[in-house]
Amino acid sequence: MPAVLQNVWLKIKKYKLPLLGAVLLLMLCLILAGNAHRRDHYQVQAVWQEENATLSVQETIRLTNRAGESLDHLCLRLYPNAFAEERSVPVPDNELSIAYPEGFASGSVSNLSVQVNGKNAPFVLEGAQRTVLRVQLPFSLRPQGGAEVTLRYDAALSRNRLRTGVLTKDVRLCNVLATLCIFQDGAFRTDDYTPIGDPFLSECADWDVELTAPGGYVAAGPGLVRAEDGRWIFRTRNQRDFALLLSKDYEVAQTEQNGICIRSFAFTEEDAQQALDTAAQALRLYSEWFGDYPYPDFTVCAADFYVGGMEYPALAIVDQRLYTAQDGMLEFVVAHETAHQWWYAAVGSDQIASPWQDEALAEYSTLLYYESVYGADSFDSLYQNMVRPAVDNPSLRGVGIAQELSRFESTAVYDALVYRKGAAMLHDLRAHLGNEAFLTALRSYYKSNRFKLAAPEDFLSAFDAENAALAKRWLNGGIQSES
Repeated sequence: MPAVLQNVWLKIKKYKLPLLGAVLLLMLCLILAGNAHRRDHYQVQAVWQEENATLSVQETIRLTNRAGESLDHLCLRLYPNAFAEERSVPVPDNELSIAYPEGFASGSVSNLSVQVNGKNAPFVLEGAQRTVLRVQLPFSLRPQGGAEVTLRYDAALSRNRLRTGVLTKDVRLCNVLATLCIFQDGAFRTDDYTPIGDPFLSECADWDVELTAPGGYVAAGPGLVRAEDGRWIFRTRNQRDFALLLSKDYEVAQTEQNGICIRSFAFTEEDAQQALDTAAQALRLYSEWFGDYPYPDFTVCAADFYVGGMEYPALAIVDQRLYTAQDGMLEFVVAHETAHQWWYAAVGSDQIASPWQDEALAEYSTLLYYESVYGADSFDSLYQNMVRPAVDNPSLRGVGIAQELSRFESTAVYDALVYRKGAAMLHDLRAHLGNEAFLTALRSYYKSNRFKLAAPEDFLSAFDAENAALAKRWLNGGIQSES
């Protein structure tokens, strides 16, 4: 071997171990970085048993530890247990008879088993409502490490008019499937399922769901990829939760807009069409103002849901009574729930600590929808009749919008402060900034926080210092009344 080559070979031999170590370390860093950005994945096989109103579920969650510390346990939510007892059901006392028109009936989870990486794992159900599933890990799950959790359970639904329930015409499979708790400030978030507001908090994940049901049912949900008689497959990406509805009476109207499939399920063809028209129009306007709609499809479902409307990623529920009412509230509710696809589904926020952050934006987006479709007079009428009374209410004067759900003693005060006064804050910002600068700020907020959990500071940072300070006065109670 030539002397020059011998020298090169000796240097390689001398340094190959440190070099190999450096390469392995680099590879490990790349793997961990990849895990940090990899979404959790839920794979669900569910069977609806009509005879006992029970959803039998096998659910596998492939997760990554993003807590920043090693974990010896995991916490998940099993919300159906909140419906087990009348004292714990998430309904205000004065609305219980409306939510349960046939009288209170119990629903809960049974036959629960848990495996971690294929081995049985011990668990306990915690909290006053037993909605917190604490799973003991058989190992220490290091930061950025992965695990596979498989749950098997039966979720019995009670006869009610709530998110999770069944009545004559429809089955609401919403907040039924187990979801991972957020890890925050050194612990898992295990907030109560409160009767006021939407007390749900979760990261975006990918969902693959297979549902089977007896013949004659129609299933409505996001990400539909296959539908056979009694069997449906749904595949979604970047969703904080997954909800479905079933009915034997659904009619469907469908359209496509800019590549987005929009479906509307209701109990008559006419009703399905009118909700579809509003949803399509709202999607177009919000996409122009705030940024592209974040999913490939959107579904609106009529249901026996006494609250009026409820948002889920790529899905909105609307109370069936609104379809026949003559007060125009169907259009308002559909437009509002559609706005939540930007403010909650895409841009997430802490709906428990800061419920204003999605509700105020959805409410004001709805007012902008009316201004665009029906003109300034329509906006002014809605503002004077819905928003202004909350601002002028003596009992709310000087009360900040930034209140936690636990602070609200009634739905009326929650609506007035979070929705109405929250919309007034946004209107004040728009008045100071001008329409285009205001929309530019919202577009920036959406773009920067899409598929993340945005803090209030993230919202404020979308505005200049002067207008961020104005928003803070509204949030903290420094605004006594509108000028």
